[in-house]
Amino acid sequence: MTDFVKKNGVNFGILVGIISILIYTILYSIDLSLLASVWVGIIIFLINLGIGIYAVAKSKKEQGGFISFKEAFTAFFIVMAIGSIINSVFMFVLFNLIDPEAKATISEIVIEKTVTMMQNAGLNSEDIRRTAEEMQNTDNFSALSLVKSYFSGLVLYIIIALIVAAAFKKNKPEFEN
Repeated sequence: MTDFVKKNGVNFGILVGIISILIYTILYSIDLSLLASVWVGIIIFLINLGIGIYAVAKSKKEQGGFISFKEAFTAFFIVMAIGSIINSVFMFVLFNLIDPEAKATISEIVIEKTVTMMQNAGLNSEDIRRTAEEMQNTDNFSALSLVKSYFSGLVLYIIIALIVAAAFKKNKPEFEN
């Protein structure tokens, strides 16, 4: 494992964390309902994905155009692991220490959107009511929920890292004497 891979993973992981904090802070300042938007979540995910891929590409370039599967996987995974933990800590602090009322507002917005989506899908009212009750009893910003979310996110990032590593892998040619 080269120092380029580790350095890029850590540096770009911190960058992902900082960008996430900036985006969520701006959205929080503008309108809390933006934090419950699926589209905003997708855009942030794609930004993070792009940064992770760039970290792998930069590591490959710094190694003369070659990177092993393990190095590519590691670079991407480190970016996502560090960025995600920074974001999780920020979310915990924001919604549990700085503004606990905001998490109740966001939860209500998410429940409303979910109920509307379920109604539009034609689900029966009993299932909708049960789902809404379960959502009301769940604190998505508690330490335990954020830890669970962090680790389930890592599983997704492992799958993506495997794909990225396979796409970027280019071993140095072995010359025989």
